[in-house]
Amino acid sequence: MAYRAALARSSGGARFTGGRGLASAREVRSPDWSARIGGPLLAGARDEHTVTPDDEARWLEQAQRGDAGAYGRLVRAHQRRVHATAMQLLGDRGEAEDATQETFLRAWRALDRFDGRAKLSTWLYRICVNVSLNIIRRRRRAPTADVDDPRIPEPAADPTQGRSDPVAALERDEIERRLGKALDQLSPTLRSAVVLVLLQGLPHKEAAEVLGCPEGTVAWRIHEARRRLRDSLRDLADEVPHASAAGAGRASS
Repeated sequence: MAYRAALARSSGGARFTGGRGLASAREVRSPDWSARIGGPLLAGARDEHTVTPDDEARWLEQAQRGDAGAYGRLVRAHQRRVHATAMQLLGDRGEAEDATQETFLRAWRALDRFDGRAKLSTWLYRICVNVSLNIIRRRRRAPTADVDDPRIPEPAADPTQGRSDPVAALERDEIERRLGKALDQLSPTLRSAVVLVLLQGLPHKEAAEVLGCPEGTVAWRIHEARRRLRDSLRDLADEVPHASAAGAGRASS
């Protein structure tokens, strides 16, 4: 129930030949490029919280000197959250993978211009949001969330298996689908604010840095997005408490 919970909250490697600027989009998607930075994206990824600031600073300095192995360690430290952000913005697994690849390619090309005034994670979020919004603009039709929405957990062969209340389980799955669809109906600017603040947990100040706008604008976008989501999901307002109460009643009987 990641959506519902989030929306309820208040608010020694190889080097590239010829330098970073010569890496192309085709090259970054190739097995050879992946091998140079230490393996394909999402393979052996670390949780960035397990990487110390000293580790990151050292890898960043090495990567800015052209060390692809050090850059690979930075990629593996941050790729899960970058990929999750792209997935939540795009709602399409293939597009999210492309956006993740493109984010780290652009970051590699511009790494020598990263001056450290923002956190590296903030900078990567900014690139990821821009790449994802470009993908959305290129779409010929608005995205829709359906049973294949990758943001919704995959059901088991028997969707009620292991669950004490099959009816409540099916209701929860339907709510998740409705939330995904409502999120996709927001404008790209509102959706970006929701993903960063409510789903990724960034404070308003950092989200403002990512989006290039004042904190007050982020706060307004979150307020407006919540209002629109409430309007889209108004019919669920009574169903969720009712289902919970019914489940509690059955459990106590």
